[in-house]
Amino acid sequence: MKIISLLLLVLIGIAFPIKAFEQRKSIPGFYIYNTAKNTAIKNGEAKITLHFSSINFSEIPKGYETIIYYSINEVADTFILAPGYTRTIQIKAGKTIFKFWPGPGYDEVISDTILIENQTTNDAQISFISENLMIEVDKPVIYLQTPVKLDFSLRVNPTNDFTFTYPPYTDQWKGTLYPNGEIEINKQIYPYLFWDSKQDFKLKDQSNGYRISKQEVIPFLEKQLSRAGLTPTEKTDFITYWGPRLTEYETVFIQFFLQEDCNQFATIQCDPKPETINRLYIGFSEWNETLTPFLHPIDLPAFKREGFNLLEWGGFELKNTAL
Repeated sequence: MKIISLLLLVLIGIAFPIKAFEQRKSIPGFYIYNTAKNTAIKNGEAKITLHFSSINFSEIPKGYETIIYYSINEVADTFILAPGYTRTIQIKAGKTIFKFWPGPGYDEVISDTILIENQTTNDAQISFISENLMIEVDKPVIYLQTPVKLDFSLRVNPTNDFTFTYPPYTDQWKGTLYPNGEIEINKQIYPYLFWDSKQDFKLKDQSNGYRISKQEVIPFLEKQLSRAGLTPTEKTDFITYWGPRLTEYETVFIQFFLQEDCNQFATIQCDPKPETINRLYIGFSEWNETLTPFLHPIDLPAFKREGFNLLEWGGFELKNTAL
């Protein structure tokens, strides 16, 4: 699914929504990393090459172009972002405030007051944070535990369409549960129910966030999953799937999404209704310093697993370089 809502189709006569600047929050995302004297530039002026980055720029379909809305000292204008995601403009030297916005779905970038030196060329990095990211919700699996044999039906409603299910899912999964954890559907036995989906994701500040080195990943997962109360089989399934992916990076950022927060990926209805439903998703990204504000290392709570209970775990990777 292309994130068309994040892109602006170039239309003749489109008006610049200056009020959008007032509606977007200010976030860090602008810095000048190179300045050089250039006396060929007219006195009182300077040049700045703007280097833009965002994970969603790679999703731009052919035939679409992104308009950058910007202002310099409150003088507004627009330009079409070139394929290399750069733009060079000539500006007045002196104290300057920059604002940039590529359209709906992104946060605006607003600089501090910056002194642009006379007759200089400058390079600036502008990193856009998108409210909506395309993620692959990977391997959500559902375990059903019951103290007695039990007939059941279960519906999963993902935010976007399924990309795969096992056993095959039509309107629901329907079958019989056994006290040993086995699930019987159409005379076949399964240890859990599986689905995945490609969908939009809106990042929000969670109550936990961890910076974990490659060497610490497995002990970290073992500790957190044990605290949550996963069984040895469930922990093994989780770690053997996510461990290799997390250890691809020397340092990884991890967030856990629990219970109601998982409804942004899918909702679940089970009949009969379990006494407890526990849901756990792991989101991760290669570490970078822009993630520092999201660090809130809090241990996972213990799940209640009494009686007829449902456990779901899944996850996703955020592949953008700046959240």
